[in-house]
Amino acid sequence: MRKAASTENGATQKTPSKQRLSGGKMTWLKAEYEFGSLFSYRIPDFSTQYALSSLLPGPSTIRLAIVATAIETTGKVSYGEEIFQAVKNAKIKISLPQKIASSNVLIKRLKKKKDEVVLETTFGIRGYVHYSGPLRIYMEIEEGKENEVGNLMKKIRRFGTSDSLVYCRTVEVREPTANCIGPEEKLDGTAGVNKRFLLIPTRDINPDPEVKFEHVNIYSEEKAGRGISVLVNRFYKIPLINERQGKNYVVYQTSESRQG
Repeated sequence: MRKAASTENGATQKTPSKQRLSGGKMTWLKAEYEFGSLFSYRIPDFSTQYALSSLLPGPSTIRLAIVATAIETTGKVSYGEEIFQAVKNAKIKISLPQKIASSNVLIKRLKKKKDEVVLETTFGIRGYVHYSGPLRIYMEIEEGKENEVGNLMKKIRRFGTSDSLVYCRTVEVREPTANCIGPEEKLDGTAGVNKRFLLIPTRDINPDPEVKFEHVNIYSEEKAGRGISVLVNRFYKIPLINERQGKNYVVYQTSESRQG
């Protein structure tokens, strides 16, 4: 497959694509991101008082970052709905940097008192992650949408919370390399006994056709999604070597790292 460089405004050049069984031709986009500082994504089902961080943004975080960027750059919620349809069920793969550092720190927090309109001081543990290099995200998009989605991926400035700032270095049409990892729906039972793999639980948007844009639309005043599981569990099985660790930090090396 030929490599295609991105244009000045972030648009991608067309390249040969493959075709799904459903009949639509698909194209892989590759985007490369640098985090501006430490980032933190609370692992699903962990409490806010002991909020260890995932080592990577989950699939739902990536999809919704694209949707949020579509709305923020145009001011049109309707455009966000259009992009949501384009990325909701798109395949996602990730290539991690060579080294990942994770640390857990004691922080002071302000918490609303129960049944009162005042804040009280509490303490909790929060995990933070630092990358040694860029995060590479691959997304398979329907042909004809790659330029549009590629431009939005280029404009992403954060994944999730506003303190997880990123800068997009490049967007291009390129298929994932062999070392890329994708989210898994079920565990195969081997990672728990293999010390070279770390299981990372994350969330993704439910692929069920009943899950619509209004279920994730933060600009809507109506409560949608009752009785529907909008998010589902997904797992990343990451090949990691524990390089060194201390009382409250770990430095990992990705055992299958190479340029993606």
